[in-house]
Order: sequence, then structure tokens, then C-alpha cells
Amino acid sequence: MKYTILIKKNQDILYEGHPLDLPIKQDKLIEKSIEMFDDKNPCIIHQTYVIESFVDALISRFKKNLNQDIELSKDIKEIEFIDIENIDSCMIQVRRK
Repeated sequence: MKYTILIKKNQDILYEGHPLDLPIKQDKLIEKSIEMFDDKNPCIIHQTYVIESFVDALISRFKKNLNQDIELSKDIKEIEFIDIENIDSCMIQVRRK
């Protein structure tokens, strides 16, 4: 992927890096794996596919606002998988590498 993600709260950077390295909520990973593959105990291939699908949806949602801080909220379904406390009160920025 040709993007990096920046997540911050106030001026504190909570995450900065490659989208595929975002911290993932295990329950969301398993839930999506069951939905996609009927797999409650996903192998690494299924885990990778699920994570890529989460990240693709996230990038698609925010790439039209590259390099801009976007305020997150509970209404944004594409951030539910990110394992950062109070993610819905943070800012996100998608940057092209």
C-alpha cells in the first residue's frame, strides 16, 4: 500500500505507520472471519485477508481527504476494528507515501 496512517488525540500521536500494522481488535477480526469464511479460529491467511479488507475500507473512506485531519466519531463504521482506546474521539490522517 502506498499510504501511511496518522491517528492522534489532541497533539499526542497514538499511531503513525503502515495501515496493515494498525492494532486490530481480536473480536472484530474473528467476527469478520466468521462472516467471510465461517472460521472462528482463523489461520494466518484468513487473518491477513480480513485485515486487508478492514484497511481497504478505511483507506477508501478517507483517501479523498489526503493529508487532512479528519475528526472521527462513533458513526464511522470503518474504524471499529482499530484497537485504540476512544478511537472515536481522535483525528485520523491518511497520507500518500
